[in-house]
Amino acid sequence: MVLALLAALLSPPTVDRAWDAAWALGAAGGWAGLHALQPDLVDTPCPCTRDDVNALDRVAVGLDFPQAEGLADALVVTTMALAPLAPALLADGPDDALDDALLVAQSMAAAGLLTEAAKIAVGRPYPYMHGPAPYPEQNGDGVNYASFWSGHTAVPMAGVVAATTACRLRHPGRAACWLPALVGGALALTAGGLQIAAENHFPTDVATGAAVGVGVGWLLPTAHTW
Repeated sequence: MVLALLAALLSPPTVDRAWDAAWALGAAGGWAGLHALQPDLVDTPCPCTRDDVNALDRVAVGLDFPQAEGLADALVVTTMALAPLAPALLADGPDDALDDALLVAQSMAAAGLLTEAAKIAVGRPYPYMHGPAPYPEQNGDGVNYASFWSGHTAVPMAGVVAATTACRLRHPGRAACWLPALVGGALALTAGGLQIAAENHFPTDVATGAAVGVGVGWLLPTAHTW
């Protein structure tokens, strides 16, 4: 049984394009729906102060680097756009490239859905709310309570790790398979760092988002070998 499981984990992923496309679209729709509902579903406990934040994350309170948020958004859009294209460079043919691109899209949608669910469940105020909030009316607006965890990190990280995982499952010895995770992962972490600099995330938000992205990006392509 152990040998059979190991053999499955080393097998190329098998994709049902109709089912997996529907799955990805459903996850993306759920992500969008939760994002729209989040301000109404989350608790709003502020006013908050810097003393309410743990010592590790307190460094993010008071940061406000110009252009950091715009640069973070640009990196995320770029990484998410390029991640599904990576299989075209790594796969042996168009069929494998299409299947792996679908796994990448599915992973990013799943990471987005999990992120929005976590934001609603945790309701963590953004760092700028601990200044206290720049405008008193922000205390009662749920849109300001979505810090944990960083979707700017989790979603692109899931995409680039999925691209690497799918490639390695098909070509275990191909060194180029690591390029999406190494390059894209660096971009995703940079985007998270810029969000910290913009006072939009705490360090633990970014670290958790990265871990979630890696987990989802590995799990979904690997599950297609079972």
